[in-house]
Amino acid sequence: MRVLAIGIHPDDVEISCGGTVALLARRGDEVVILDLTRGESSTNGTPEERAREADEAARLLGVARRFNAALPDTGLRSEEPDQVRAVVRFIRAERPHVLLLPHADDPHPDHAAGGLLSRHALFLANVNGYLTEENGRRQERWRVPRALVYNGRKEVRPDVVVDVTAVHEVKLAAIRAHASQVGGGEGALATPLSDPRFLPVVESRDRIAGRRVGATFGESFELLAPLALSDFTALVPPGT
Repeated sequence: MRVLAIGIHPDDVEISCGGTVALLARRGDEVVILDLTRGESSTNGTPEERAREADEAARLLGVARRFNAALPDTGLRSEEPDQVRAVVRFIRAERPHVLLLPHADDPHPDHAAGGLLSRHALFLANVNGYLTEENGRRQERWRVPRALVYNGRKEVRPDVVVDVTAVHEVKLAAIRAHASQVGGGEGALATPLSDPRFLPVVESRDRIAGRRVGATFGESFELLAPLALSDFTALVPPGT
């Protein structure tokens, strides 16, 4: 299975769905991360620092590839044709079976715009008349079979909860790899991420999600489209 996780800034995937990414990579799925921006407008850290941190986090998570679309930080526009086309190009190139994308209803302007941008690209990737090219050749359309929205600063409605207990320490290590953001080291300016309470908050949210499904840690997702069932036994845990 091929999975594409889209983040706005280079640490968003780790914070919101890093456990799911690590779990899928561990089981042998081909997982790719696409960061929309370089985080060049961040309060702490340079784009170069953030790129190195993103590479280390990707190594820890075990993903196959990580890309950066280099769209403008603080300048994401969901209706900007060039930005939409850039994301469509990535979706068509990677041809994912599952897309993990940001919440479009988020207090952070870039997160909200990036969520809408990702939804527009998801739709247009399957439109044959919408043209994109790769290496000078027209890309074929691609329909992503399943898209799931992950938590941002606003919680999603939990249609699906993934048990990430086995890889939760990997998730936390990947978040810590973004030391310019969560380290709160010398010279760092105060932000929600540099607050010492940030990682405990992430852990608490994951504990709450896990409790919904009888796990220690979980990550919640909202389905963009209903899940089709022909047999209710698929809803019953094995051995019940």
